[in-house]
Amino acid sequence: MSATVEVEVKLTGSPGELSSAFDDLGGTRPVRRRLLTVYYDTPEGHLRRRGCAIRIRGRRGSRELTLKRDEGDGLTRGEWTSTLPPATRDDGVPRLEGAPKLDQLPPEAPVDDLGIAEADALNPTFLTDIERTKKEIRTGDALVEVSLDAGRILAGERKARVAELELELLSGPVGDMLAGARALLKKRRLAVGTRSKAARGTDLLLGTSPPAVRATRVKLDAGDSIDGALAKVVRATSSQVTGNLAPVLEAGDPEGIHQLRVSLRRLRSALLFLKPHLGSRAGALNREARRALKRLGPARDLDVFLLETLPPVIYANPGASSLLRLRDAARERRDAARASARRLILGRRFNRFVLDLLWVAEGGGLVARDAGEPLSTTAERRLNGRYRSLIKVGSGFAHLSEPERHRVRIAVKKLRYVCDYSRSLFPGPAVRVYLACLSTLQDDLGRLSDASVARGISRELAATDPSAVEGASRVGDWYDRWAHAAEPGLIESWRSFVAAKPFW
Repeated sequence: MSATVEVEVKLTGSPGELSSAFDDLGGTRPVRRRLLTVYYDTPEGHLRRRGCAIRIRGRRGSRELTLKRDEGDGLTRGEWTSTLPPATRDDGVPRLEGAPKLDQLPPEAPVDDLGIAEADALNPTFLTDIERTKKEIRTGDALVEVSLDAGRILAGERKARVAELELELLSGPVGDMLAGARALLKKRRLAVGTRSKAARGTDLLLGTSPPAVRATRVKLDAGDSIDGALAKVVRATSSQVTGNLAPVLEAGDPEGIHQLRVSLRRLRSALLFLKPHLGSRAGALNREARRALKRLGPARDLDVFLLETLPPVIYANPGASSLLRLRDAARERRDAARASARRLILGRRFNRFVLDLLWVAEGGGLVARDAGEPLSTTAERRLNGRYRSLIKVGSGFAHLSEPERHRVRIAVKKLRYVCDYSRSLFPGPAVRVYLACLSTLQDDLGRLSDASVARGISRELAATDPSAVEGASRVGDWYDRWAHAAEPGLIESWRSFVAAKPFW
């Protein structure tokens, strides 16, 4: 078989909800079969580090060797498959001995990208035992294969349950397939699944949790149109959004919450940057991203408080029971905030937003005016606008109040994101120098904001717990002194930024 691009969306939920959703879709007569699959990798993990998976799947005596590669948008994967001679035990499980050879893959498979020098380096890692019920449906003009999967992932003595509904596009518009998935979310309590069986199996094998996903740099070209450039940005932010859902849901990872918020801010920044050219769909995405940011904010603030801003105060005041009480109260509130974040991510409204984001990342459709206009002209004009807004809000910086400096920080972040997006349009060393000044200012203002948030959280906790009042006072005094000491450096960061010549 030749290479294909697999376009698929996965939905997760309880077995009952998944089964009901499968029935809701109608379609052809379902076919049920057992799929037993062995996954392979090198001892060093060459495949997992490159977002790839190699597997042998056995069914009814036949075997298929497949290489899959994540394309980085949360929706599409490259797939290269070849047929192998039958080799199963009596129970139908593919034999683990005799690892696959890379030359057994189709000639067009990107074997050179795997970083594997010896074909024999592949070893069996884990297997999946899945009962799949499959049918085809029509949703709009799209023909879609729907698979209801139930079973297990097995890695040594460890195992994990599999329960998911997969919709794979066979032909027609991607948007029509996603519209069908979106309709299911209105009726059933389901969520968009972002983890492949290969990724879950690897974590099960290693005893690890899904890692937080940082932003990737978007390289825009001078010849890009507004529509084409925005498609690149949305594709990158879509990948970061979907990549950080599992770290929050499965591990409660503070960095996962932080990077999810970063991805949503980057999305909003891009949409606001090109707002004059965008239509109503962009406005809807922006509103949903803003809503999610607000819901995720308390968890992030409390994580920073507990991990970064409170510890030095406790260290400097050994034995202060009021600070320990403040920490315990913050932990309770942090746990509640994380639970709220998980409810958001599992909620129907947020999952419809994720599907809409995947839709736009694949098919565009946000630009309503001047879609073909060169980005470079628009970028320079919009960068000037962001720059002037920052200079205006930061006027008289040395005498601004803390709330006024918070507004400066927001303006700095907006300019920083659009500079990151636009930097490849303006080659030259001036970009690096300017971004260094901007980054230093953002970091300094960020620390000031963290100090302000620490004082606010302490006061809020002390208001409901008298035993934490003294601790809140100690936190306030500590960060008042810190802010006073940091003031000269902060002012100098602002002056250095103002003096720097914009690279555009």
